[in-house]
Amino acid sequence: MTREQASIELNMSTRSIDRYIKSGKLRSKKEWKIVYIHQSDIDKILWKNTKQEVIIPQKKSSWSENNSTEISQSQPTNWILHIYEDLKQEIKQKDEEIKKLNQDIGRMQEIVKNSISLVDYKKSHFLLEESKSWLNIELQQTKKELEKKELEIKEERKLNYIMIVVICIIFFMMIGIWFIKI
Repeated sequence: MTREQASIELNMSTRSIDRYIKSGKLRSKKEWKIVYIHQSDIDKILWKNTKQEVIIPQKKSSWSENNSTEISQSQPTNWILHIYEDLKQEIKQKDEEIKKLNQDIGRMQEIVKNSISLVDYKKSHFLLEESKSWLNIELQQTKKELEKKELEIKEERKLNYIMIVVICIIFFMMIGIWFIKI
């Protein structure tokens, strides 16, 4: 029987099954990643759990058969038995709730065991946010550098246009001087 099946049959979490295996109360065999448990060990645990239940028989008394002294003596006994039975029922209910909570805790422990820790998550989240902020700073710096380069290119174009105009003026002046000399 697998570990999960045993936890269902014994009405306990798989974590509790693991503790039973570790303590030697259950014999187990592991094949690959599946843990198998001996059926006889499960039966022994089930038998012990049923054997430990205490059943107290109630005395049946008919009120008509008792005399007045017996009535006064049996009333406290019935009252105590009634309280005992109520408490016994409450304990059973609480035990069931505890078993369910233990199963839930076992499931949650498995989920937590298989997931990343909160510290690792916060650390990776912090590093991610830090890298985002670093990238934003780098992006802003590259945008500023791009704007500077664009301004430099505009100024160089203006200078080039001015140079072309000056060279053209000089060229036309030279042609004009050459025509005047001829």
